[in-house]
Amino acid sequence: MSTYIIASVLWLIALWRLPSVRHSHKQRSLALTLACLAAAMTFEVSAVRDAVNAAAGVDTRLPPLLKHLFGVTSAAYLLDFVIAVVRPQGLARRTRLVAIGITLPLMLAFYAMANWMPGGPVRLGGGRREIFPVLYMAIFTLYIGVAMIVATWLFLGGVRHSRTFMGKSGLVLLGLGTLLGSAYALQRITFVIVRLSTGADYPGLENSLSTSLKQAAILSIALGVCLPPISVVVEYIKAWNALRLLQPMWQCLTEAAPYVVLSASVSKRRVPFRLERRVIEIEDACLALREYVTIDIRERALVFAESKSITARDIDVVAEASWLRVAASRSARGDLPLKGVEYPPLGVTGLDRASELKWLRLLTRAYNSSTVVAEFLQQEQSSSPSMDSPEKVPSHGS
Repeated sequence: MSTYIIASVLWLIALWRLPSVRHSHKQRSLALTLACLAAAMTFEVSAVRDAVNAAAGVDTRLPPLLKHLFGVTSAAYLLDFVIAVVRPQGLARRTRLVAIGITLPLMLAFYAMANWMPGGPVRLGGGRREIFPVLYMAIFTLYIGVAMIVATWLFLGGVRHSRTFMGKSGLVLLGLGTLLGSAYALQRITFVIVRLSTGADYPGLENSLSTSLKQAAILSIALGVCLPPISVVVEYIKAWNALRLLQPMWQCLTEAAPYVVLSASVSKRRVPFRLERRVIEIEDACLALREYVTIDIRERALVFAESKSITARDIDVVAEASWLRVAASRSARGDLPLKGVEYPPLGVTGLDRASELKWLRLLTRAYNSSTVVAEFLQQEQSSSPSMDSPEKVPSHGS
């Protein structure tokens, strides 16, 4: 893939994450990781490399040095980020500071003293000062390799603690990216060892393999970084949709039991919090309204639903929607709650949040749309002469 495209994508992601620098230490480390990665890849773009060489001189070989310095810095920030995510209590902070504090100066010193071959990618030279290119590549590769191995261990170890599918996927991609980064470091070491021990040199193969592993690692890390924020957006949209779907039943139940509605106002933008509040108010309304009916009416609702060929999967939902409609009708009429009787149970009892929301969505649909529920309400009203005319359940928009 073109280095220009990869650098452009990285800069777009880095600029997207830039505002989060002020939010927290974790977000700051992530934003700086992306900025350093983007800068490192920028020096691989031929136009940028040629411009820097023209300004500083080809013999200075500044682009490879800057690329490696930004690469090491991005690895340091990435390690800082993953530790903040999966080990918020911290991990070897002093050791990490000492490591990066030693690595960067040594790289500068060894690079300045090395006798690099002119032109092309970074290659080992010959003669008296050949040891310095070896030391430069050793310190660079060692830091990248160790940092990527530790990051891989932490990212993949944190997968089981993530609560969402996209969160898990993001950590897996980040772990894959750092694993590829480890492979990149390993192959660099391998080629140096082969050259020093046998004298054999494979510049084409080394450059091709190095570029492929590096680009794959960077793209995997970039995609992994994008997934958690995307998962937040997805969760926000799901919360908004659930809030909209629960609106009709919430409106009907709170009209029958208005005292369950919390008085504090909430910003419309706080959708997840509004959903949490709406669920609580619906459940409180159900608890209040069930005091207007007995468990016998639930049994009649079950029998009535069975007679209408309701599937076994939906029969409990339809039955609960039926007795809730009757209870709401009695409350709206002004009846007093019943005392000393057994009340019908609620279907949300004992469910986790995801199952609870699923149940309430099904209950809302049955409460407002099921003809079986409307027929049962009419039957119950007809069997009680004192009751008013059948309740009309309004259809409210979201």
